[in-house]
Amino acid sequence: MTEATATVSALPYSRTNPFPAKMLVNRRLSGPESEKDTRHFELDLTGWRLSFEVGDSVGVCPTNDPDLVDGIIRALGATGDEKVPRLKGEPTTLREALLRDYSITQPTPKFLKAIAQRADAAPTLTYLLAPDRKQDLQTYLWGMEVIDFLFEHPSVRFTPEEFVGLLSKLQPRLYSVASSLKAFPDQVHLIVDVVRYESNGRVRKGVASSFLAERADDVPVPVFPSNAKHFHLPENPDTPIIMVGPGTGVAPFRAYLQERQATGAKGKNWLFFGAQHVNCDFAYQEDFDTFMKEGILTRLDCAWSRDQAHKIYVQHKLAENAAEIWKWIDAEGAQFFVCGDA
Repeated sequence: MTEATATVSALPYSRTNPFPAKMLVNRRLSGPESEKDTRHFELDLTGWRLSFEVGDSVGVCPTNDPDLVDGIIRALGATGDEKVPRLKGEPTTLREALLRDYSITQPTPKFLKAIAQRADAAPTLTYLLAPDRKQDLQTYLWGMEVIDFLFEHPSVRFTPEEFVGLLSKLQPRLYSVASSLKAFPDQVHLIVDVVRYESNGRVRKGVASSFLAERADDVPVPVFPSNAKHFHLPENPDTPIIMVGPGTGVAPFRAYLQERQATGAKGKNWLFFGAQHVNCDFAYQEDFDTFMKEGILTRLDCAWSRDQAHKIYVQHKLAENAAEIWKWIDAEGAQFFVCGDA
């Protein structure tokens, strides 16, 4: 057996062959009065034979919302049983292809052009597809999905095969791991904001977040590791770290603290966390309280943006503590980490 063959057989799971994890915990972290549905997920990785470091991400390969798939099939005037090509592999039914292979929410440029060309009247769309109208097109498309164009232009007919040819591949979603394998050897934990909003009279859902929250309790969750080269803990366990993680951006820092606790690292740890309300949006409060009591977390500074008349964000807390932060970095060699929505 060659070395390459040995590696493949020892590591059968990858992005192209994700591991079928099992959902162990699907728990809401945010309180009922919160504006967000923030969830904590625990996935069972028993038999995974792969690994990740804290700071890495895990890719989740979701399936699409079956109700949305049914709506698109009806709008096409199809049955769902028609045979269509897949991006890889043998042809399958339209329903299966829309569930597993294709992205069915965000309209592609090819799809929009086909609508504009075939519709009885789509002057706005034709105008916005001009090369110099990209920004206007983005604004127009906010909250619009493929199904909206099918409903709005019933004169446009596509065969199932034509329709899937206008779609792009359903892509995995990457989430920062919120746990250390040293603390939870056969699990990965994730913290995810479940995306739901209303637009044009329909509820829109995030593909992967709604898959995890609503449909993954009884089906395998296909996952694979994704390395984050420049987001790992310092090699020297005595190096202090400053972590800035508002909202779900706190994920890797929960993992960092678990790792440092498990390895007995002596470096100081300072966390800045931010969210809207202390009473309903303080993700992992119990964990961080325990880390403080046990001396793993040296400092915790929180910013609650909606708990007073003027908004306070993590950047305000950073500015307030600028001198101390600089002392940690300049005099003590601390490393500075930021994670969150761009």
